[in-house]
Amino acid sequence: MFDSKTETVLARVVASFGLLMMACGSDGNDSAGVTEGATSSTSDTSETGTQTTTDTTVTPTSTSGDSVSATGTTTTTTDEPTSSTTDSETTPVDPSATTTTDATATTDATTTTTTDGTSTTDGTTTSTTDGTSTDTSGTTEPPPPDCVPTEEVEVSCDNIDNDCDENVDNVDAGNDGICDCLNIGILGDSGYAPSSNFQAWLEDQGTAVTRTKLLNNPGVVTPAFLANYDLVLIDRIERQLSPEEAAALEAFVKEDGRGLITLIGYNFDNFNPAPERDRANSALAPFGLAYQGPYFGNKVLPNFDQAHPISMGIMDVNFDGGIQPVDVENQGVSEVFATIQATTAGIAHQTDMEGGRVVVWGDEWITFDSDWVGYADVQQFWVNIVSWVKPKDFCGAPQ
Repeated sequence: MFDSKTETVLARVVASFGLLMMACGSDGNDSAGVTEGATSSTSDTSETGTQTTTDTTVTPTSTSGDSVSATGTTTTTTDEPTSSTTDSETTPVDPSATTTTDATATTDATTTTTTDGTSTTDGTTTSTTDGTSTDTSGTTEPPPPDCVPTEEVEVSCDNIDNDCDENVDNVDAGNDGICDCLNIGILGDSGYAPSSNFQAWLEDQGTAVTRTKLLNNPGVVTPAFLANYDLVLIDRIERQLSPEEAAALEAFVKEDGRGLITLIGYNFDNFNPAPERDRANSALAPFGLAYQGPYFGNKVLPNFDQAHPISMGIMDVNFDGGIQPVDVENQGVSEVFATIQATTAGIAHQTDMEGGRVVVWGDEWITFDSDWVGYADVQQFWVNIVSWVKPKDFCGAPQ
């Protein structure tokens, strides 16, 4: 029907058509299966996530006995969502090459790395993207001082440590040993000596002094009244303190840390010591202290304990007709700083809980400045008493 040349041509056309049909699947992709002796070799590398595809050669057989060779490419698509499939080529994507950058990566407890390229450490070194480091270890300023001096030498009595020496109102312009900023309240009348001017002497030392008489002045000793003073001196009081007045004086010393000095021996009751003992003891009772016994010590020199701050360097002070002070309750710490023939002449008392102090002197003669002539140590004795009994945080370091 056909000549041999025509049959040969037809055979080649049929073979070519067969190859084309095998190369194209029903969905038009290049991934159709291989038939008629074609081989496909695929190696699975699932552990690495990469699919390897080898080329296959399809050799159809001609009906005429002539061999027609055609070369095709089979592309295998993996299930990996990151693989890209193109005609005749597969480009695998290695999952290990995929990186995710956290917005902030924290290293150790002292270094934090942020995405802006700045590393912040514990306050000593800051690294920037330009490769430089800034040392900030020495840039922290010290805290401001608690006290800023406003006076080179303190001269103001204003309840402020103006020269920052840790002593409030430590002013003594005359260098007499008594602080000029002290406010002293004297309770009661003065003694018998008509020329006595003890109050004026205290003021000459720089202190402020106010005397308040208690006769016909009931209830005058109140917390508000006492708040005006740093220490109170009980002179010749004409009446006993009321319980309320005594309680105010107790708080003044124990709670406010102020000072109290008591004197006795005025002998205005026909040599009967009981009335003035009772009046003085109304002020001392809250501290467990008292005066006891008769008058004693006529114009004698007490024996002063040279180890105590009050009596250190004191020897020549007159004692005339006084009454013995005693500690009857041991509420605080009492020290005897002067005696007369084994009888107590003076007690220095420190109240409990670091409260204020009390000095109990067994005579009143030391207030008569008109009679100081001939006794060398009376004024220094007063300097020592005031310095010891004053508030400990005021007018110089405590003794």
